Amino acid sequence: MKIANYVFVNQYLDVQDNEGNMMVGRVETVDEQAIVLSDITRKEKLVLSEMIKRDVFVFFVGNDKLKYQFQTRMERIEGEPLKIKLHAPDPTDIIKIQNRDYLRIGSSVRCDLKVEEEPEQQLEIYTHDISGGGLSFYTRTPVEHDKYSGTMYLYKGENEISLPFKADLVYMNELDAGRYKVALQYSDIKEQHRNHIIRYAIQEQVKVRK
Repeated sequence: MKIANYVFVNQYLDVQDNEGNMMVGRVETVDEQAIVLSDITRKEKLVLSEMIKRDVFVFFVGNDKLKYQFQTRMERIEGEPLKIKLHAPDPTDIIKIQNRDYLRIGSSVRCDLKVEEEPEQQLEIYTHDISGGGLSFYTRTPVEHDKYSGTMYLYKGENEISLPFKADLVYMNELDAGRYKVALQYSDIKEQHRNHIIRYAIQEQVKVRK
């Protein structure tokens, strides 16, 4: 497979770095060495120079309508201030995102949960997996309510960040005597918090692939 089987002219790529900076660019040219992006759209008042020469994560929708992502490095193009260059990845390093909507990754992340109907009822759980759409966890206590509010704790560098959310129960399956798997879907979460979770999931999957 060649890079052109995945990335093509006029396709839009979403680029993010480890600091949470984000931008979108249109593919102007692509070959086995480099992908050149133009028509750059910055998010959250990004100063583009903050992302130059950094490792970045790129994700996109391919011709087959599936989602893909890869890790690479971004550079300026001399004499072209409105364009940037991405080092073209080896096609074997392009990862298909399996989940239909969001990449889901197995990861033990601490969360505090409260029952919406009974705020005094609180749970501290560690996730089985997480994604930009929801999470699952194991418990020995069956859940009896449909709506929850919670806080997920992730790390950005050495700093712990708190990501509040509200969620609805998707299912509770009994696995064996006294043990249940519970899945929740976010019903209310800020997009910047969802993006933190998505970036975390992408970075964790890259670690697994290495």
